[in-house]
Amino acid sequence: MKRLTKLYCLLGVALMTAASCTEDLLDQVPTTQLSSDLFWKTADDAIFAVNGVYEANRTTFDRDYYFDGAGEFVHTRGTSNNQGAFNPGGIGSATNATNGGNFGFLWGDCYRAINRANYVLANIGTLRATLQSPTDQALMNRLTGEVRFIRALNYFRLIDLWGDVPYFTKRLDGNAEAYTLTRTPRAAVKDSILADLSYAASVLPETYTGDNQGRASQRAALAFSGKVNLYWACWMKNEGKTAEAQKHYTAAAAEFKKIIDKNIPLFRNGEPGPIDNPNYWHLFQYFNEYDPEILFSVQFGGPLLGQGEELMRDFGTRNTGNAQCWVAPTYRLANRYQLVSTGDFAPPLVLSRNTTLVNSATNPRSYVGRDYRMRATMLWDEQKMVRLSTDGLNALDSIPFRFGSRDGVTYINYDGAPAGYIFRKWVRQTGGIGRSDGPQDIYLMRLPDVWLMYAEAVNEINGGPTPELFTLLNRIRRRGNLPALNQAKFATQAEFFKAIEQERIVELVGEGHRFFDIRRWRKAEEIWPMPAGQVLFDSQGTRVRDEFVNADLRAYQRYYIFQIPTSEIEVNPNIIQNEPWL
Repeated sequence: MKRLTKLYCLLGVALMTAASCTEDLLDQVPTTQLSSDLFWKTADDAIFAVNGVYEANRTTFDRDYYFDGAGEFVHTRGTSNNQGAFNPGGIGSATNATNGGNFGFLWGDCYRAINRANYVLANIGTLRATLQSPTDQALMNRLTGEVRFIRALNYFRLIDLWGDVPYFTKRLDGNAEAYTLTRTPRAAVKDSILADLSYAASVLPETYTGDNQGRASQRAALAFSGKVNLYWACWMKNEGKTAEAQKHYTAAAAEFKKIIDKNIPLFRNGEPGPIDNPNYWHLFQYFNEYDPEILFSVQFGGPLLGQGEELMRDFGTRNTGNAQCWVAPTYRLANRYQLVSTGDFAPPLVLSRNTTLVNSATNPRSYVGRDYRMRATMLWDEQKMVRLSTDGLNALDSIPFRFGSRDGVTYINYDGAPAGYIFRKWVRQTGGIGRSDGPQDIYLMRLPDVWLMYAEAVNEINGGPTPELFTLLNRIRRRGNLPALNQAKFATQAEFFKAIEQERIVELVGEGHRFFDIRRWRKAEEIWPMPAGQVLFDSQGTRVRDEFVNADLRAYQRYYIFQIPTSEIEVNPNIIQNEPWL
């Protein structure tokens, strides 16, 4: 499914109205529009249209990793399309970034995908009546499942960020209809999301082969159904609605268990690989993006197709193809990688310019003997990475990283990353592909995420861990060459939750999960306690930014719910702004 047909360009929200023929000599359909009378004739037309829904969904989720900048472990800078610049509880323009001020465009992205999905569903319904063969009917069922799956993902993102949102299941006919919408209670939207995912799971194949790889599958529908139930359970727990929370924890566990029982293997069977070339790094390279561990991704079709991702621009450096390093880890992330000898945390790093000081963040010896995923994820001083030509097309030699030194010849030019580290995860080490034209799919759901969410749900239901949960977490830890968890140490519900959180931090970093975890667990006040908050320093001890320093209660409230774009409220007085933003 890499090469989505260019017909998706004709299926944008603004181009979905039926077009009458022009009055020119050739009586042609206008080049910017396709008439439904001419297009929706065959099963292939439906496939092309569904590809257009995937394209819209890609726009919503293509750079989810920027959300990590609103957590404590990743620093992000703003980008040309307003993503990034997250600064938890910061001041000035950064304040808006964590709470939706700079991310209001996601509201429009989600509704673009939803409106496109509704348009396609309506036309598939009409087309179905004209198709006779059982094969075509089965295809229509599958395509309907795919589109309802994508619609569900976008509504889920909306209620997560904004709470109650307008809900509709048909294509809106112009602004007049759109401007009459009101906000639907998120509980009702949640029920509709789960209904879409349930239908998708009932009609989609478990896996795909060939050109269909990457499409929504039964596994993906089950995984996201479990995730929606788990998130709802967390939200209800926060509101003191214990019975409803337990109901949804139970439903989440049941959905996740359906995937676990399929015995899907981790990438390379979860083995760590060699310390200087860990398997975990290879999982995030485009030649492994269809591994069974990857349950759902947004698809990219670079190079030279106009469908490329920008991972090298965002995660790379000036030495990996003229990139700019907009996303970078911090010393706090480095402190989360445990020792392979004991499975315990190393002593906290000392932020210092002294490169020989024991446990100094700038002393390369401070990082010896840690979780293999650390080397696969990030670079600290004197770690090497392949240098590419400026255009990113040719691999040259390998040079080291040293924070503060960036001549680009002796040391990596990491551009403006200020926190003392850079990512290795997601960064290609092969030439031939431009920095903004990559083919790497962005993973929205991986098997370890399912295992960890399942463990969280069962830990809540059971009031503590079961032997099965220890087995699952130990399998994830194995890829970092870590020893098994001490079951006596993590026997209680609270302690086992800490083990779950730890694995979510190091396993899923750079994939956009931490911000959403903090919010559903209501941990912002714990991570950044009033009034001190936290101050982020770089590896040498220089202040980078304040986080919730002297912040008032409203700053925390705004972390948990985004501001509805004011432009929406201006044109539709039925849309009432979220309370922390009034």
